[in-house]
Amino acid sequence: MIFPSTIIVSSDPTLLLKKINELCQELKNVPSPNNPDIFTIGSESGWGIDQVRQINSFLSKKPIQHQNKIILIENAQNLLTEAQNALLKNLEEPGEQNYIILTASNHLSLLPTIRSRCKVIKIKSTSSLSEKDLLKITGNLSSDLLVSEKIAQDKDSVLPFLENQIILLQKKMTKDPSKKYSRQIQKTIKSIQMIKAHVDPKSALDYLMLA
Repeated sequence: MIFPSTIIVSSDPTLLLKKINELCQELKNVPSPNNPDIFTIGSESGWGIDQVRQINSFLSKKPIQHQNKIILIENAQNLLTEAQNALLKNLEEPGEQNYIILTASNHLSLLPTIRSRCKVIKIKSTSSLSEKDLLKITGNLSSDLLVSEKIAQDKDSVLPFLENQIILLQKKMTKDPSKKYSRQIQKTIKSIQMIKAHVDPKSALDYLMLA
């Protein structure tokens, strides 16, 4: 399910672009230089209030080639404060079949009123992953469920967390091809599938912990 207003958070431009393309493909509206149904704010346009005000004109017209229209604001942390304030109404009421996607290296640099109106997707760079990031399931039910509860406090980060776990587990398997890691990969894949099927992220994590 695509939320009308979304912030993608990562310091890795490649991962940001990948996630943008995933969301746009799900909307069947892929970014391209000549796409009349995507309006982009970024380094070429600048991040001032005039650029944000152009959004209203863009959204007031019907899509030309697609069933929806997309506003893409790259490096939204560069938006001037008055531009962020001008964006609030659009984020709250983008209109039917209109979607706003922001990217940011640090979403905390955006106004709290911006963040509260958006679904936040945090993506951790796989290059910074290490074995210490591997989820440790102890077999102690109470302690494992406490870990699950802690991770699930930020529900939007659970899916990227589990996807990174797959990467770490695959690395582990190359060093130690044991049934333990094979089973954990299978359980993690199932947890990811549950979330994508709109199961509550906490329930998907609990399933993994009950392995």
